[in-house]
Amino acid sequence: MQDDIELILAKEESPILEFKRQWYWDDSTPSEDMAVKWGEFLKDIISLANAYHSYVGQSRYLIFGFCESEKKSYNIDFSKIKQLRNIDSFKKDLVQRLEKCTRPAFINFSINKVNYNDVELLVFSIPSPIFITETKKELQTKTRSLDEGVVLVRKGQKADEIRTANISEIEELKYEFEEYRKYFLKNRKNEDEVVTTPERSIEKTIQLYIDKNSSFSLAENFPVKVKKWKDNIIYEVYKLVDRFSDSKEFIYLHEKTNQGKTLGEIKKNNLILDFNRTIILIDKPNIKDVDRRKENIRKLFGTNHVFFIDEFGYEHLYKDCILPYEKFNLPVYVNGLYDNDSNSNLDLSAIDRLKEWFNTESEPLFVVSGHGGIGKTTLAKQFLDYVYDEVNSLGILFIDSKKIISELSRNYSQDNKISDVFDFYNALMEVESLEGSKFSKDLLKLSIDNGSLVIVLDGIDEVIAKLGDKFDIETFINSIFEEYSSGLHRTKILITCRDHFWNEVGKKILLPEITLKAFNSDLATEFFSKKLVQEKKINKAMLLANKLAIETKEDGYISEQKTYIPFLLDMISYLIESDNDDIDINNKINSQYLDKKNHLDVLVAQICTREIVKLDSLSLDHQIKLFISMASSKKNSISITDIKQVLKNKNIDVEIDNSYIDKIKGHPLILYKDENFYFRYDVFDIYFKSLLVSEFFNTKDLPEIEENIFRIISGYLKFDTSFAKSISEKVVLDDDLVLFCLDLIDNINNESLNDKNLFVSAIVTLLLTLLEKGNNQSNINTRTDIIEKIFESNGYIQGLCLIDIFGNSSSKPTFDFRGKILKDCIFINYEYFWECTFDNSTRFYDSYFKDIDPRDGMSTNIPEKLFSPSCNLIEIHHLISQTREDKKDQKQDISTDLIKVFKLFYERGNFYPRKQAQVRKKLSAVSLLSTLIEKGVVKNYRDPKKPTMKQYKISDEYRDVIYLLDQDTPSVKFNRLVKDLM
Repeated sequence: MQDDIELILAKEESPILEFKRQWYWDDSTPSEDMAVKWGEFLKDIISLANAYHSYVGQSRYLIFGFCESEKKSYNIDFSKIKQLRNIDSFKKDLVQRLEKCTRPAFINFSINKVNYNDVELLVFSIPSPIFITETKKELQTKTRSLDEGVVLVRKGQKADEIRTANISEIEELKYEFEEYRKYFLKNRKNEDEVVTTPERSIEKTIQLYIDKNSSFSLAENFPVKVKKWKDNIIYEVYKLVDRFSDSKEFIYLHEKTNQGKTLGEIKKNNLILDFNRTIILIDKPNIKDVDRRKENIRKLFGTNHVFFIDEFGYEHLYKDCILPYEKFNLPVYVNGLYDNDSNSNLDLSAIDRLKEWFNTESEPLFVVSGHGGIGKTTLAKQFLDYVYDEVNSLGILFIDSKKIISELSRNYSQDNKISDVFDFYNALMEVESLEGSKFSKDLLKLSIDNGSLVIVLDGIDEVIAKLGDKFDIETFINSIFEEYSSGLHRTKILITCRDHFWNEVGKKILLPEITLKAFNSDLATEFFSKKLVQEKKINKAMLLANKLAIETKEDGYISEQKTYIPFLLDMISYLIESDNDDIDINNKINSQYLDKKNHLDVLVAQICTREIVKLDSLSLDHQIKLFISMASSKKNSISITDIKQVLKNKNIDVEIDNSYIDKIKGHPLILYKDENFYFRYDVFDIYFKSLLVSEFFNTKDLPEIEENIFRIISGYLKFDTSFAKSISEKVVLDDDLVLFCLDLIDNINNESLNDKNLFVSAIVTLLLTLLEKGNNQSNINTRTDIIEKIFESNGYIQGLCLIDIFGNSSSKPTFDFRGKILKDCIFINYEYFWECTFDNSTRFYDSYFKDIDPRDGMSTNIPEKLFSPSCNLIEIHHLISQTREDKKDQKQDISTDLIKVFKLFYERGNFYPRKQAQVRKKLSAVSLLSTLIEKGVVKNYRDPKKPTMKQYKISDEYRDVIYLLDQDTPSVKFNRLVKDLM
């Protein structure tokens, strides 16, 4: 429990998890109140045991000493609660009480005191029961008395957390508990036969061996697969024959098999003709002396041909396909840090976390995220060098997404999407034009699954940003889990990416992930010490770095702790090594693109200013324009043959000759390679794209939007990303900008429909981001006002597109659609759709919806006639159907509860007053009572003859319900009340 507590505390409350700040009572609680306090406690425990349907089979937790809303622990003074001073005695007492009041007796739970942040939490852990639990005697709580035979459930909604289950809920729970009970009892009965390790097979290996050696085929009646887990006899036998009557025989021995028993059974069944020639494949044991395992099998089976499965695959199937690996041997490497999710103050070693992952089975995928220039690629390269030193025979493949992006774009489309690791491998082989054997798709899967090949996909967000719908990311991720890790479970694929790319995927598949932190002062000093060596240069570097450091804010105050972006430190080192260390941060920046308040702008300005003398008349902004041209090209580079034309197009009046080109090659921001100019650091590609987009929105020049600007805005301007936030730092939200955006959208009708939709969504994203910035106020009214200004025409909203808007933004991007008509709108992966406000007047026409499932904890509420028949609802049909079912169930539940209320007051063909205490007791399971009192359906009543008696009565307004109870005649008032309560 100590190991799991941080993970549990990070979760939200649910039907199987509840947090409480304090215990129910202490030693000062009056004795007359203890029965109710115990009742409250038992009610919580019993309801947690039942939870709610769809949660059967999951463990439950009740945790004291923690506040969910504050994510803060509170100390419980156990010394002041005599029952909790001895946990063992308390558990015995609790078991006895539960045995008396539950049927069947609910007694399977544990109680632990767990230390968290120096506070002791009290944790009740409940394995999933196998029966539904009901009360077998009356239980008194502070608000009601629970009768015998009540089934308490926890639906998990604030207004409906713990209540009595209705008939349909009980039936659903009974069915789920019955199914789980069958599974549970079967496993317990056959626990000796339960597979405690993954079931593995060499079938894929043998099939690929046959594919490579086409003269062989599988003999008749083979393979033979035996799985006697109870007797530890688990093996497979394959016999291959060829056209010349030769044969090969293979035996697979599972790691849990008893070798002697297995050999005896194989001989008894005459499955092997010649043990001397038999090839035996085994799992590699997790022991130091792995060769001893092979030697023992050689002696026992009488064959010299014993291989580990991955070893056989490497030697006989794909050895020729694995490319040679040269260590990166990074000249300077500082061990980067990441935050522990449960404690942001604890810095952990990123490389150590990757090493831990590498040595763990059944974790095929790992994600390293972080801002541009934070050190993701450097970490990945250092990790691969570690892997190479650790396992010499291992194949290592580093795939740089930037290098293959054009190849992927050419070979894939929206109809033929990128959806597999093999697609990246294939693109790499085409780009590199490497000779020799190449992996087939099946061979690549086997080599990765066997743990013979480790892959790094570096900068995969580039693929997402540029190729969009050509990349089916969900299928891609699923294929890694289902197709690349289905045998030995040793698959290792490392992915690096920027921003919040994995948020959406993480909802469906829980991925191990770390987010790299910027360097602290110690790491910055360590970096300079390794890079510059000389103390004088180190001190100069730190002085400059401190001017560019980021001051972090904690609780509104500026912290003394500064952080440093690694790539900026590298740039500073480069400048100092080049004797360009006299940068003055306070110099005025004379540029239409750059802002002296932005640290990166300042560094770029100073670097480019230093180059003005060298580059003659190439001014600061001329250099910026050149770099923007590079960033906006599809290849993110400029060839040496094109650079003269680019300079000419930028109206740079300078005589360009080869010597001038050589000067540009030496620019600190430039890397010249293979007759092309690239950025020395990847982060500048995005940086100069953001400058282009910022300038575009600032100049508001719209004769005709250029293709490269349209492409970058559509591909990169995404919701809640650093790119969008960097644009918002340079662009001001005002009426002129809103009008420009309106004109912009009106002038892109010639673009393809899909690209136009992405572009329109990107414009909305920018406006939403600007609303959140600075003094702008982002709320549902201001957001709605923005889209009305852009999209409202003739009294309705037309052409609104919201695509890929998801995550955990502090300001929810929601809108007020009450009373609005919306036409030709697109909503794709817009997570917040159901958190917008609708009413019965809201109406969508000719609109498209996809992937708008509500966020966790949110429900769908679809008003009648919200969607007209002209809308495309194919992708959300399941939501509509579910909502209709929920409403149907809700209507039935409310009707049933209302009938109970009215019947309590019904007697001899009329409604009579009832004692309040009697009403509350009889209707303890009806949550509607308080609402009916508020609405005046049930009223307080004072009988003149009995003025001290507190009574309730039914309002005269609802007298016609009597005919419903008496003669089953429909009641308009009753039906309206049901609708009002839904």
